Amino acid sequence: IILKIRDIMVVIISIIFFMSLYIIGVLYTLESEITLVIIEQVPPFIYVSVLGLSLFSYLFRFSRWYYFLAPLGNSISLKTHLLIYLSGFALTTTPGKAGETIRSAFLHPLGIKYHQSLASFFTERFLDVLAVVSISIILLSWSLVQYRQWLILCLFLLVTLLLMIKSSLLQLFIQRFQKGNSKILIVQFCYRVKQFLNNRSLTLVLPLSVLAWSTQGYALYLIVDSLGFNCSPLLIIGIYNISILAGGISFVPGGVGVTEATISVLLIGIGMDVYTAGISSLICRGITLWTAIIIGLASMIILVKKTTVPCLKIISSVDYK
Repeated sequence: IILKIRDIMVVIISIIFFMSLYIIGVLYTLESEITLVIIEQVPPFIYVSVLGLSLFSYLFRFSRWYYFLAPLGNSISLKTHLLIYLSGFALTTTPGKAGETIRSAFLHPLGIKYHQSLASFFTERFLDVLAVVSISIILLSWSLVQYRQWLILCLFLLVTLLLMIKSSLLQLFIQRFQKGNSKILIVQFCYRVKQFLNNRSLTLVLPLSVLAWSTQGYALYLIVDSLGFNCSPLLIIGIYNISILAGGISFVPGGVGVTEATISVLLIGIGMDVYTAGISSLICRGITLWTAIIIGLASMIILVKKTTVPCLKIISSVDYK
């Protein structure tokens, strides 16, 4: 399979089409005059701050990725690692962010095997879930006492899953039912995930995950606060994270629509009016999500153009290890 500039153009066109549907949906749902009035109430420096917080969030997540894979590819420069990581954002609007595995295609010719980069992707997604659920539970249970027992139960189940992944149980289960080359690859994948999630790594990468998603949650708080709604920043960060979780569970591409709707419903639930809640969620998601996609597309184009051959082989039909 070959990745060429024309393939990048197909991705760009599809994303532009998806963005157009998103904008049309927003304009159809909300009254344009009220929308513009509320958007104009947000000071320009808030937009800049939200963008800055989004960039910090991406940096925290990249630091986590680099910590996992840098030891496996000593010859890969920091700049190349950064471009490869950011290129995955171009396909964020795929179910479960599965499209971000395109990074494996760029890393394989540089010496990092597919099972290693895919293990990093899986570990990142799991850490995202762990961080988002932890933030949501801790902050929402602090504010919503009536739901505390259910939130704590969710956290307990997630910690149990973490312990299972860190143990050898999952690997032994797979070995029992898999055969041949697929068994070897899956065992290697499980071993690498277990290594990424060792206690030493967790003490570093889990705080990075919490910082990344707390930063974006605080961006929502800045927007809500600038519109005159008084509320605890901890509660807003919790609302943002549980909305991200809802979008992920839905498996809607990028959680688009589901995440925004969840943010809006939860904001309305704590007293914000319908229009302000809806537009706050759209402003926040418009900056945090679509900025990442644009950065991802730019990075992908740079990666394809900088290769010394006309095209970049991303998957070999023979060497799949």
